Parts: sequence; structure tokens; C-alpha cells
Amino acid sequence: MKLVFVALTSCLIGTGVGIGALFLTENVSRGDLLGFTPVMLAASLIMCSFFYAPGMFWLKRRKGCDSTRLFLLVAAFVLNAPILLFLLFAASAGRFFSGISEVLLFAAAFVAAGLVFGRGFVWYCGGTDTARR
Repeated sequence: MKLVFVALTSCLIGTGVGIGALFLTENVSRGDLLGFTPVMLAASLIMCSFFYAPGMFWLKRRKGCDSTRLFLLVAAFVLNAPILLFLLFAASAGRFFSGISEVLLFAAAFVAAGLVFGRGFVWYCGGTDTARR
């Protein structure tokens, strides 16, 4: 149950970061919010289920849960690499996004969701924070 809470929290915080960035970059319409929010929530739930959780369990078996920074970096950048590459290729195709700012918006949201999931996973598995040592 703790891991479900971590996954939902990371999805909501990632979506919140994306919405916050959306408000900072442009005038936001109702259509922007109704378009971004469900897409980001669905995509981040899929990322939690198929990328973050299996990757974190694999890393836990290999390294243990002592290195908080390792879990943060792996979840934020390594496990997000496929989606970040997809976003770059979709932006270069020019059909899916309205510009590079929209791609950066999704990328920031996924990185934030990965950071939160990585930290939450360390909390889930009972690791110690390296900053407290």
C-alpha cells in the first residue's frame, strides 16, 4: 500500500509541476488544462507501473536502499530516458507538439515525477538518507 501511495504522489506532483510550468510559460486556457492534466496523469501512471517500480526493485536487489542519490538520479533520468527520447523525436517530427516549450513542459513533469518516485521508493524500502550520516 505504501508503494501505491508513492506512485500516486509522484504522479500528482509531476502533474502539478507541469501545470505550474504551464502557468509560468504562457496564458493558460481551460483547453490547455483539460488537455495536459489527463494526458500527464495517465502517462505518469504508466511510467510508475512499467518503468519506475520495476527499475527501482532491480536497483534495490543490486545495490540495496542505502544510496538515496542513486535512486533519485536513476528514477529521474535513466528510467525516463525512453520517454525523453520519444518526446524529442516527436518534437522533431512536428506533428504531436506545438513547440519545444511543450516538450520541455512534459520533460520537466516526468523528471519531477521520477525524482519524487525515487525518493519515495527509498522511504518505502526503509533506506537511510545519506545526508543524515
